[in-house]
Amino acid sequence: MNKYYNEINNFIEEHREETLKKWEIFVNLEGHYNEKENVEKAQKWLKKEFEEEGFECYIKEVASDKAGILVGMLGKDRGTAPIIFSGHIDTVHRTGSFGEKPFKIENGKAFGPGVLDMKGGILISLYAIKALNSIGYNEHPIKIMYAGEDIGNDADLFYENESRGAICAFNMETGHITNSLCVGRKAQYTFFATIKGLGGHAGNEFTKGKNAIHEAVYKINEMMKLTDLNKGTTVTTSVIHAGENTSSIPDLCKVVFDVRFTNAKEGEYIAEYVDKVMNTAYIEGTVTEYYKNLAKLKAFDGEPQVMKLFNFVNEVAKENEFSEFGQIKLGGASDAGNIAASGIPVICSCGVIGEFNHNIREYAVVESLFDRSKIFALAVLEINKMIENK
Repeated sequence: MNKYYNEINNFIEEHREETLKKWEIFVNLEGHYNEKENVEKAQKWLKKEFEEEGFECYIKEVASDKAGILVGMLGKDRGTAPIIFSGHIDTVHRTGSFGEKPFKIENGKAFGPGVLDMKGGILISLYAIKALNSIGYNEHPIKIMYAGEDIGNDADLFYENESRGAICAFNMETGHITNSLCVGRKAQYTFFATIKGLGGHAGNEFTKGKNAIHEAVYKINEMMKLTDLNKGTTVTTSVIHAGENTSSIPDLCKVVFDVRFTNAKEGEYIAEYVDKVMNTAYIEGTVTEYYKNLAKLKAFDGEPQVMKLFNFVNEVAKENEFSEFGQIKLGGASDAGNIAASGIPVICSCGVIGEFNHNIREYAVVESLFDRSKIFALAVLEINKMIENK
């Protein structure tokens, strides 16, 4: 057990009510990622909280229509590389979706927009740092990077560049309900195809028409061949729009494909493969126009340095009599992949445990906020064990 365990434990326990109150305030500061002003209000509140703990903070602007990134450093003069806490402030829920003052606690569960994804995780980092400050911790700098929105703009490049040279990073995304930490996440490509054919009467002009849906079926079939569960690659035909008349040959079909994969090399192969499929006319006379939304949130997949960090955090938990963590790889993307691309170890899903992300049923297990605040404070205290174990 860490020699500072009692001090860390006592600080977190003595501030339980204060923590819950701040969680309520933060969650009730709602902000869908397209609601720039609302996200900025939550960001301003959070910036003040970290500044009160000694952080030097600023907002990195990344897009005119989105809230920027809250960046802060505590102890920049400590002379060593920093430890990073990262994530995003926005939610997928629009303001008002849960009613007025939506935060509530019932039977050990907290409810509200972003309570799980991922305002609870951000508060874990805040209170881990508060606990460290309470014992005078001053060994390594601590850096925060909390984006106003987690789906792109130039935040991806910023996270990668700003992470270089750090000791490690803890991404405070949703904690998995099984108490597992995430050691791998997929990236996502989205392909939007518009297929143009030649319409006509289904009975009288069957041989003259160029059926856009039939061409789409050929392309869907070829796209589905990319799915390889052994490699972790999946293709989902997620949207189809076509046809208006039951007796006509459709001249237009729009199709959207969601493709998930686990590493950059696979992503390059997928992009080349899809180019070939989309540029091939399986029905002569059809024309396909398409564009691709390539992942800004990169994949990472259990690299050795990731597993080293995971094993270290697990040992810290076990040595201080917390439940052992499981490990999990998830299909959803996060900014942890961009941090991993910088060459430093990162683990994800370090936030509060819960279920039903992106859903009005979203909830977080209250006790996990306190347990994980203690664990990550202790992990920072003991990080030299990982550094020395090269």
